[in-house]
Amino acid sequence: MTRAVLYRWKLKPGRSAEFETAWAEGTRRIHDTCGSHGAALHKGEDGLYWSYAAWPGEDSRTACFADHDWFSQDCFITMQACIETRFDEIGLDLVHDALSDRATPCPTPVLSTARLLLRPLVRDDAAAVFPALGDPETMKYWSRPPFTTIEAVRGHLTATTRSATVRTWAICRPSDPGDALGWVVLMDRKEGVAETGYIIRPDAQRNGYVSEAVTGVIGYGFGELGLRRIYADTDPDNAGSIAVLTKLGFSLEGRLRGQWKTHLGVRDSLIFGLLAPEWRSGDNNE
Repeated sequence: MTRAVLYRWKLKPGRSAEFETAWAEGTRRIHDTCGSHGAALHKGEDGLYWSYAAWPGEDSRTACFADHDWFSQDCFITMQACIETRFDEIGLDLVHDALSDRATPCPTPVLSTARLLLRPLVRDDAAAVFPALGDPETMKYWSRPPFTTIEAVRGHLTATTRSATVRTWAICRPSDPGDALGWVVLMDRKEGVAETGYIIRPDAQRNGYVSEAVTGVIGYGFGELGLRRIYADTDPDNAGSIAVLTKLGFSLEGRLRGQWKTHLGVRDSLIFGLLAPEWRSGDNNE
């Protein structure tokens, strides 16, 4: 069941623009990381600010704030510094939804590789990908613990598949295009730059499917989208992910210390990057 929360704040004089910028960045980070439905910020005639944040369910909202130390991050610190009075939160359960879906999802074309069909991921893929998102080993290095129900996964997919900044391809065998083995994402970060990520079910691992699927998505990113850079963020102990990125020609660019607080604790992050000329000049895209 969709869960919404109303927030209300009175700001310190002269801090409106600063607050609005910090709120927008914080909301983006939460949406990208936890799969919320997003939020809206309003200003009343009395000068008070209201925010309406929507979630797939209370369990996903609770997990998001339990797994991440949001209030130690710069944008959230700025938000708190701008607030003079904070009023009690109001929790709401959805009864009817007549709001129009204002976000136009990213166009995600069907792609083909030697062995795979990559099609847009949909909400109804929740049951198929649950063995991946519910598996403790597969989810070990994610920013959140495993999902516990198919309904929670469906809520996560609802947010992902409606995003105007994220393209998500289901990894499928051509003989069974309805069975999503996992997915590959390409997330817009700034003009000409995108972040990639991937996951695959335990029963489909160790077949080279992830490398093949990511290769197809990278080719689309550098080709049709005209990106100049694609990067990935991975845990230093995630040997499988590091092997995929290295195989595809990504270069280790740096280590962000204490970047994430997850179910494993505070974790560093490795950033791997790939530039369009490197991809075109290499043999990994053939």
